[in-house]
Amino acid sequence: MIDPAGLAALALLILAAAAIAGMDLGELRALYDACSGRVMAVALHLLRDRGEAEDVVQETFLELWRRASAYDPARGSREAWAVLIARSRALDRLRARGSARHALERAAEDPVVPPPPLIELAEARQLRSRVQDALAMLPAPQREAVELAYFGGLTQVEIAARVGEPLGTVKTRLRLAMEKLAAHLAEGGS
Repeated sequence: MIDPAGLAALALLILAAAAIAGMDLGELRALYDACSGRVMAVALHLLRDRGEAEDVVQETFLELWRRASAYDPARGSREAWAVLIARSRALDRLRARGSARHALERAAEDPVVPPPPLIELAEARQLRSRVQDALAMLPAPQREAVELAYFGGLTQVEIAARVGEPLGTVKTRLRLAMEKLAAHLAEGGS
């Protein structure tokens, strides 16, 4: 059974991609092309682990996608925002690894980001239903990858190991699944 709170979080992420939050999938792709190298470099510099750095890149662009409406051009470019988010995600991982002292010194410069507003109960039920319908229409391998990533909390590397597939295959499945889910939810789930 999929966690209802996880479904709501995934739905918000996908709906943001559908331009509800201000950035469509094409804009996200353009942003990825423009700055994914810098995002990877920041993550790799801080973490010194390619697998973890790749996960930070994914988390960064998912957060950019989910929080597109929070972007303020007066505070800097989208590329700078992407690098800031990557830095923050990498520092979170350093803290989780037990490098708290080193991470806290670097994190002192990170801005505080307010949590996104909560959606009302009725909207959450409707959204949960739409996401469940969208997930049901995915091919089984793509649905499994999404469930392991977003509801199981596994990284792409962990998913690849669990399902016995190459990392590239898992990444492709997740990308295709997210595109299908975004399209399905943007159409109103019909």
